[in-house]
Amino acid sequence: MKFIVEIILPEVLDQNLIDLLPSQYTEIGEMMNQGIISSFMLSDDAQKAWLTLDATSVDEVDNILTAFKLYDFVEMNIMELSISEMASPAVPTFSLN
Repeated sequence: MKFIVEIILPEVLDQNLIDLLPSQYTEIGEMMNQGIISSFMLSDDAQKAWLTLDATSVDEVDNILTAFKLYDFVEMNIMELSISEMASPAVPTFSLN
């Protein structure tokens, strides 16, 4: 099953949260490399973020999110998706000419 998680950051970021942001972003990148998270998006005003991932249940998604360093500082909404279409990255063609 595919899920999307909406992450709502506080309007005013305290220093503890600010200090955690770089390591959380690195952790999300590592989870993307491992195939746990398939996409990550951050709004222009940095107040909301979204990520998509594959899991067998909402409980599995919640277990993944509980490990996030930001977990205690943000609100997270988990939604199961019925349809998830993504464009394949364009791969340049190789020519022997």
